[in-house]
Amino acid sequence: MTVAIAAADVKKLRELTNAPMMACKTALVDADGDMDKAAELVRERTGAKMDARAADRTAGEGLVHTYLHTPSPGMPAKVGVLVQLSTETDFVAKAESVQKLAKDLAMHIAASKPLVVSEDQVDAAMLDKEKEFARKEAIEQGKPENIIERIVEGKVKKVYEDWVLLNQPFVLDGDKTVAQAISDVQATVGEKLEVARFARFEVGH
Repeated sequence: MTVAIAAADVKKLRELTNAPMMACKTALVDADGDMDKAAELVRERTGAKMDARAADRTAGEGLVHTYLHTPSPGMPAKVGVLVQLSTETDFVAKAESVQKLAKDLAMHIAASKPLVVSEDQVDAAMLDKEKEFARKEAIEQGKPENIIERIVEGKVKKVYEDWVLLNQPFVLDGDKTVAQAISDVQATVGEKLEVARFARFEVGH
């Protein structure tokens, strides 16, 4: 039995994916009216076009997720995290996959202790100190100049992996970075997602 598809749902999926109306209606029919499944079908059928459009759009909506970590049951929380995940629409902010992503990101931040969201937010002076330390250490070890440059580049990469949220290995899947984990969900919902900011609090620090 074919599920009746409301015009309002087709419009929502159209706004969500920027796909043609007929493609949205067909996806909703094939997904039996399930909006998340329909969005996934549209993504699969339109391919990279949706991802490219998402990169140019503004994520002006979203949600804030809170996470408290307790060392053991019955004990007070020792670590707290606030993370703001931006979306293009309130509709997508309510999606189960996006809600789960926000929760997973908060847990990741609690465990991995990033300092900033992206590379461009890294303090240049702090990065220069790390590079200078790596260079000085390599020189003292008698490394040739071409090797020294590689060592410094490796140090910069390691700093980004340690300090930058998007560059860190995702705690729930070490085979991908946080940026890749976000991209996977973005591809599913067909809408731009980005971490706007976060705050991490820890007792004693």
